[in-house]
Amino acid sequence: MRRARLGAFLLAVLTLAAAGQDKSKKAYELVYDDVQVLKQQVDDLRARLDRNAAEIRALQDQVKALADLVRQAFSGQTEAQEGLRAVPAQYQDIVRKLDQLTLAVQRVSADLAARTVPVVPAATPGTEAKPPAEPPANPPVETKTPPKPAPARPSTAPTMSPQEAYSVAYNDYLKGNYDLAVESFRLYRQQFPDSPLADNALYWIGECRFSQRKFLEAIDSFDELILAYPQGDKAAAAHLKKGLSFVELGRKPEALAALKILVAKYPLEEESRIAQDKIRELTEK
Repeated sequence: MRRARLGAFLLAVLTLAAAGQDKSKKAYELVYDDVQVLKQQVDDLRARLDRNAAEIRALQDQVKALADLVRQAFSGQTEAQEGLRAVPAQYQDIVRKLDQLTLAVQRVSADLAARTVPVVPAATPGTEAKPPAEPPANPPVETKTPPKPAPARPSTAPTMSPQEAYSVAYNDYLKGNYDLAVESFRLYRQQFPDSPLADNALYWIGECRFSQRKFLEAIDSFDELILAYPQGDKAAAAHLKKGLSFVELGRKPEALAALKILVAKYPLEEESRIAQDKIRELTEK
């Protein structure tokens, strides 16, 4: 009986031991499986990190390439801006050279006119030398000689060259003899209406009146110049002095209008810069 119980007990112990071994084995297998899963996940994460690192490197390369392009664009833009800034300066140089050439042409033409004008009276004296021989031959012809004073224009014709007449008038202006200068410049314009300095003479008439503080008369002279010689070399200066004359008269709206017209029509002239400064001064008051 005791043996049977002992056998049963041993069998039970063996059964429990086997069961414990099976459970520990199953727990080990579960842990192993979890470790394998985690290992696989770690490998996947590493692979993803490698791919992400490659993508990041590619993005960095792209960013560098874009940065280079942006720098090149900015450098090109600055060069273009510098080129655009240089264009007005070059244009101004061209305009100045053209002005110098036009002045040179005007001087040459004035000199040519000065040389050719005196020749006309020189020719007439030769023809006038013969009439004295005719009167004694035909005294009645004296009745026809009065019409010949028609060439009396030589008496009003200039006795000096255009350049000399202009210089005399301009010297009167410089000396402050404004009324005499005005008369001389008017006489110059009457005697030499086609002279290239005719517009300059009209401008200096306005300057004389401006210096005399006769601003309304100065404005009339400058308006006449602007209308008669819109492309003349004194047109911009006439616009400026017209605006300044209105300023002296206290007529601010008209002064601003005249100065703004100057800036719009002659933006590259030195008078335009002076006008812009004056406009700012007037608008700030």
